[in-house]
Amino acid sequence: MNTVFQILTALVLFQVIFISIFLFNSKKGKRLSNYLLAFFFISLGSGLLDYFFLISGVFDQNTQFAFILNSMVMFHAPLLLLYTQSLTSQTFKLRAVHLLHALPFVIIIFLLIIFYYSQPIERQELALESVREGSQIENVLISVLGIMYVLGYLLAMKIRLYRYSKLIREQFSNIDKINLNWLNYLVNVFLISVGTSVLANFLRHSQTGLLKEGAIVIALVGLLIFIIMVLLKGLHQNDVFLGAERKEVGDSTEREEWKSLRTKLIQYLEDEKPYFDPNLTLNALAGQLKISGRQLSTIINMELGKSFFDLINSYRIEEARKMINEPEDPKTTISEVMYKVGFNSKSSFNTAFKKYTGKTPSEFK
Repeated sequence: MNTVFQILTALVLFQVIFISIFLFNSKKGKRLSNYLLAFFFISLGSGLLDYFFLISGVFDQNTQFAFILNSMVMFHAPLLLLYTQSLTSQTFKLRAVHLLHALPFVIIIFLLIIFYYSQPIERQELALESVREGSQIENVLISVLGIMYVLGYLLAMKIRLYRYSKLIREQFSNIDKINLNWLNYLVNVFLISVGTSVLANFLRHSQTGLLKEGAIVIALVGLLIFIIMVLLKGLHQNDVFLGAERKEVGDSTEREEWKSLRTKLIQYLEDEKPYFDPNLTLNALAGQLKISGRQLSTIINMELGKSFFDLINSYRIEEARKMINEPEDPKTTISEVMYKVGFNSKSSFNTAFKKYTGKTPSEFK
């Protein structure tokens, strides 16, 4: 079992080092975002390295160095939240207020100084043995508090990603290059990974023998899967970052004016078909209509009860239906129809088509 633990630890640490170096040197995306994600993985590796030294007995002769690296786990969730914020806002910058995220780390270090580092060597050795064996109920309680701490941050990330998703649908007609579905996926996998760590600590406290040793492997496997998912999902983050800024919409304009603008919008969409442009945005369409983006957003949201994304795609799918039903050229393929009506992605086209027709393009044809 010790060999399995060493192999898994080596694999995780190698991946952490690899992904961190990649992010520090990557020229894709926002540099600040890459740095935040890199430090997130460094904090993961620091906690694991500390535990590896503990299990391997490295700290037995150097008790004063124990738990320092492990305290870095307090930065996991804050760094992931800051990373999320940096991707969902063009104006995001690190500010002094963000240092508040380091407060739990400072508290942990303060408590360690009082209850561990200031204690005699004998007390430190007993503490190390207790953590190594997972024999104290305090270890489980700390894990429970830890997951509650992480859950708070993950909830904040989920809310941030939900608002971002809603916002880009109000301003862009194609969101394939700017949606952060992969990051939402990463957050979900991270939550599962944290859950496996808590389960592992519980098993270590309540079980003995092989199952107790296997608990460590459970935690490592969970962490390994998380990092693999990041490599598969996160590292192909888009070269082009397009943020979206919310504009407050007032209600001072008279109702009749909104109805008039709504009629103007619908007429323009039917006559000019601007939705054929795959890169059409809310502001671009507003410019064509000679109205402000705020006015257009109000018309679409309040008068039509839709997001900009849904409105434009509904027109695109209607045109696609016509082209499939009555093609100008019988040899026209579904892919050609997809590009003609303004879609750049086959998966997005299929999803939208099924949403509005109940069938995939092939089934409809």
